[in-house]
Parts: sequence; C-alpha cells; structure tokens
Amino acid sequence: MFRGGKTPCVSPAENSKKTADGLTDSIRRLGIQDNEDIHVMMRGSSMVKVRSSSWQKSRSLRLLEDGLTVWCESTKSSRKGKSQQTFAVTEVDCVREGCQSDALRRLSGSMPENQCFSVVFRGDRKSLDLMCPTAEEAQRWVRGLRFLKDRVASMSQKEKLDQYPSVMHFQHA
Repeated sequence: MFRGGKTPCVSPAENSKKTADGLTDSIRRLGIQDNEDIHVMMRGSSMVKVRSSSWQKSRSLRLLEDGLTVWCESTKSSRKGKSQQTFAVTEVDCVREGCQSDALRRLSGSMPENQCFSVVFRGDRKSLDLMCPTAEEAQRWVRGLRFLKDRVASMSQKEKLDQYPSVMHFQHA
C-alpha cells in the first residue's frame, strides 16, 4: 500500500540537528511555518487504519521534515509487511472527512464519524481509511493534508523541482 524506504543510520544527536535544520528550511520554503495543523502533523499521531469491522490496526502517522511525505509506522511483523512506509502528498487525489468511503460507510454506526477520514490516492491504489482518537486531531489532519496538497498544486514546476527533486522525478518517470 505504501512505498517502503530505508533510513540511513545516524546518531540521535545528528538526527536531531538534521531534523531541526531540515524542518526549518522546508517549512520556510513552503511558507507553512505558522500553520498549527502542519506542526501537529509533524509531531505525529496515533490512529487506527480501518478496512472492516474485524480489520482495524493501529498506525502512527507523521509528516516528515520535507513537508510533503507522510511516514506511517505499523506493527506488522511479517517479512512481507514493511513496518515503516511513506506516501507523498502529491500522490493524494483528495481527503474525505467522515465516513465517506465504502469501508467507513459500512461501519458508520459503530464509530464516531467526526473522528474518521479517508485519504484517496491517484490511480489504482487503495484509499487509506483512518480513525483518530479525537475529532480535533482528525480535523487537523484533514485540513493539513488539504493545505499541503493545495500548496504543492499552486507551486510552479521550477519550485516543485527545486523543493522536491526526487519526488517530482519519481512521479514523472
């Protein structure tokens, strides 16, 4: 469902400095330094990925320092399943609030609609149906993803290539 990725080994001190520097640069370039929804997304959230009434798994989601990539950590322990996966905001077709997907509609009476949202991807990729612990957290993710999606859509091609060369190359390959 997600692109897997390996992260290089760095010491916690190096990672902390690199994260702080990268966070500041990316946020400044995107012009999102004052957006509280983005800051909440960067701190990360625990959610439940929902497929059916019997298939609901805990996931931790966090917006990475590039301001474009969402990191998802699962508790998968099989060799087939990757425990750390990502998706780019540029891969998102739309974000739907509440129980609007087929899976969430079937469960709409058994879960709080204001805590749910779906990330719908371009192409044949399955949507990601999520339930947050609170309605406020769900709203922050919905607004934040929409904001980032709109921000990237309003960038010129040169800005996109300057800001996200590897992602833009991947999309056009």
